[in-house]
Amino acid sequence: MTSFLAPYPTFGTKNKRLPPSQYERSPYYWWFEYLRRNADYIKCCEVSGKSKLSKLYADFGDVRDIEFRVWWNKESRGTQLFGEKKFDIKFEELTDKSKWNEEWRTEDVMIVSVPLEHSKRTLQKWFAALLKRRHSAKRGRTAKKWSKSTAKYPINRNYTIASLRTALEVYDEYVANLSRGEDKLKVWQIGVKLKLVQTAMPKSTDTKEDRLIKRNVMAATVVRYYKQAKKIIEGTSKGLFPN
Repeated sequence: MTSFLAPYPTFGTKNKRLPPSQYERSPYYWWFEYLRRNADYIKCCEVSGKSKLSKLYADFGDVRDIEFRVWWNKESRGTQLFGEKKFDIKFEELTDKSKWNEEWRTEDVMIVSVPLEHSKRTLQKWFAALLKRRHSAKRGRTAKKWSKSTAKYPINRNYTIASLRTALEVYDEYVANLSRGEDKLKVWQIGVKLKLVQTAMPKSTDTKEDRLIKRNVMAATVVRYYKQAKKIIEGTSKGLFPN
């Protein structure tokens, strides 16, 4: 079974699909959604990959009018792009007595090889005692694991699903607002609409000074998320996520 360093999307069965909230927990879903906002990549899709992004297109394909589940499963794309390469090491009992203490007997001792690319939870199920000795949660272990990713498109570990979701919501609202004409919202009003900062939501009891402070907080938050999303979107055309 292919392993992933980040949570991978699950869709359920053909007769019992899981709700979108399940696969939206995966950063790979958000990579797909951010890529769909990349203008250069969309132009590449429009010409069937015949552009400077042809190499990326060969891997990610046309993302314009396709459901994420279909895109992920088509030709095992998700596994091909984001899956970790399998090691030759297998979780198995070793029977080569040349490596044993001559006093060991198979009925008393079991020698096991443990591939540490598997998750800690999986290894615990297989062999709790050995896991404790070989897969201890030492400082730096997680960073080391991510730095050694063998995926064709490794994901940057510095992300949270909540941040990816919010940044994209702000980006979409910000872009849509540019074409609203007379109904155009002020930047801080976008923040209020999306309820970005609960403590900065307007109240009927707010003083003039309170309103000014809250609007500044909302405006700054909107701009921060917009810039964050824009940077991530730009990175997708370079095969980076989150950038």
